[in-house]
Amino acid sequence: MKRIILILTLLCVGFTMTYSQISKHVTRYDLPEGELRWTNVRPKDAKMCIPAAFTTEEGKVAGAYRLGGKTHQKEVYKMKVSLNGNIFYISPRWVSDNGFQQLALVYNSRAMKFKSQDKSMRRALCKDAKGAFILESNYPMTLTRFALECSKQCTNATYLDMGEYGYGYIKQGPITIPLFAPAIFTQHKQTNWIYIE
Repeated sequence: MKRIILILTLLCVGFTMTYSQISKHVTRYDLPEGELRWTNVRPKDAKMCIPAAFTTEEGKVAGAYRLGGKTHQKEVYKMKVSLNGNIFYISPRWVSDNGFQQLALVYNSRAMKFKSQDKSMRRALCKDAKGAFILESNYPMTLTRFALECSKQCTNATYLDMGEYGYGYIKQGPITIPLFAPAIFTQHKQTNWIYIE
C-alpha cells in the first residue's frame, strides 16, 4: 500500500519510479539511461551504483576482473560478465574490455541450480530483449529458487553481491532509491560496483 501511494505521489509531481513489484517473489528496478560499467573505485555522483562481485574477508575483489582491456587476478568462476554499452554478456570468455566474475543464475533462458540451501535476500543483474535491469528478492530464498524466479523474467542473469556490504542506489531525478538500505553503514567495506554515470 505504501509503495502504491509513493508511486502515485511521484507521478503527480512528474516523475516515474524505476521499480515495480512484478510478482510476490521479486521486485524489478529499471536502470537509468547511460553506459553500464564496472569499477573497483567507488564512483562519485553516479546515477546508479550497485555492488557487483563478492568482496573477500581480506578486502579484495573475489575473482578475475577486466579494466581497460586488461585482466586482473585469478578466475574463481567459469563464467565472466562482460559489460558493453547499456548491455552485458555472460560467457566463458571476456567479450569486452570491462567486466567481472560472478555466479551465473540464468544462462540462455535456463535457470542454474545450486547445492546451497541457505536462504538470503538476493539481487541479480538481468537481461531481456529490451535491455538490462535489476531484480531483487522480496524475502530470503535459496539461490536455486532465486535463479528460477529470475528465469521467468529474463534470458540471462548474473548474481550481484547483496551481503553485509551490499548497499546500492538508483537515482531518478531528485529521488534516490536505496537498495538493501541496512548495509549503508558497512558500504565502505565494499570493493567494486557496477554503475552508470
